[in-house]
Amino acid sequence: MRDPASLPALDDAESMERSLSESSGLIAGGDARRAADILEQALQYQPRHQRARNLLGLALFKLGELARSEAIYRTLIEDHPDDPTLRVNLGLVFLKAGAASDAARCFETALDLSPGHDRARNYLGLALVALGQHARARECFLACGNAPMAERMAQALARSPLRDVADGAAERLDTGQPFESALERAPENKAVLGVIRPTTGWVSTTPGATVADTEREIPRVAAPVATAPAAVPAPAAAPAPVLATEETASPLAEYSYRTRLSVPSSQGGFALGSTEIAIHIHGEMLTRLDGLVASWGTVSVKPELKRFRGKATDKPFGEGARRMLRAAGHGRFVISREGRHFTALELGDEPAYFREEILFAFEESLLFENGRVPSRVGADLHLVHLRGHGKLLLCTVGTPRSAEVVKGEPLRVPMDQLVGWHGPGIQPRLVPICDEAPELGVALELAGEGCALLDAPDEPR
Repeated sequence: MRDPASLPALDDAESMERSLSESSGLIAGGDARRAADILEQALQYQPRHQRARNLLGLALFKLGELARSEAIYRTLIEDHPDDPTLRVNLGLVFLKAGAASDAARCFETALDLSPGHDRARNYLGLALVALGQHARARECFLACGNAPMAERMAQALARSPLRDVADGAAERLDTGQPFESALERAPENKAVLGVIRPTTGWVSTTPGATVADTEREIPRVAAPVATAPAAVPAPAAAPAPVLATEETASPLAEYSYRTRLSVPSSQGGFALGSTEIAIHIHGEMLTRLDGLVASWGTVSVKPELKRFRGKATDKPFGEGARRMLRAAGHGRFVISREGRHFTALELGDEPAYFREEILFAFEESLLFENGRVPSRVGADLHLVHLRGHGKLLLCTVGTPRSAEVVKGEPLRVPMDQLVGWHGPGIQPRLVPICDEAPELGVALELAGEGCALLDAPDEPR
């Protein structure tokens, strides 16, 4: 390392700017070691300087000091979670270290934040090549205009052993095959078919410097202020309709009367019954439908896409039977509880953050954006940021309970127990519960002032 005495004193902004300019030129000229020395000295005077840290991460990347470079980009992402280019930089560190899965996750997050980021899409293609996912890689290369790599992926797919299997299957399908109708089988061999209903338990983009282009500085985004949500009381159930009299009731009518569905009633929003819940649609509502028992009225539904910076992306909001849907019209859905706990809340123009899988439904009057908290020890935390006036519905294992977040005393919540949080200036980050025992899992650390909501399983009755 350079002798500190030979380094310039950085006691003003002009001196800092000269050092940054010198370091950038040294990196471009191939002298990353000298650039790193200057930047480390500069950061002694301004430890949180975004551009200096970014350049130091790049210099260390070029020197092969990948662990230090990774640590720098992780802290930068914690300070600037809405900057897609920092995710790209971290992804390139992972890619160079041979951690293709981690790299792909970084590039995917960058594309969530900035769907038009062609450089991130191209790097995602390279990560997918390393993972052997040539079909997805080809799609990425085509989308970002890298025709030579797309052609290489097409050639790799043509040479794949799966191609031979598919060709053989096609030949066999062309020949006649015996067919036996299930209706002609003996009664003892008939299968009973059933239906399985699965249950499951912001960012803004500001252009910054990539590993190849690290000249622009990103301002910090201030966190919003929030207040506590208020619970919405559940209305009483509607009276049961009379289907038939004793004199005229057929056996079928008697059975229907005895086993009628208990449908909670409400003028709008959500109604919570003992075995079912009702979601009332008057206009538009975003909701999941896993556990759907029945529906009434004229309601159209279509899958909702994730949103970043107020713009829809091409990524689905939820997966499989738990897709978030946009319902429009007038009617109601009846959802079976299936052992789940549902909680109706109302926001009064305060922002709040919830785990994506916990949020079951919310009124269209609430604005939403999707986001992630990055993790270095496991999967990222997927969040939904809600703000405005309106009602929402949470789906948890137990009854959500609150825990205060006190300034100067960070709160840690195991991921399985996290529902969400609200409060002024809360900063989230994912941390291992125990550094020396990663098998214990991951917790979310919340620093600042506000309130966290925890999924606390109810005590047995």
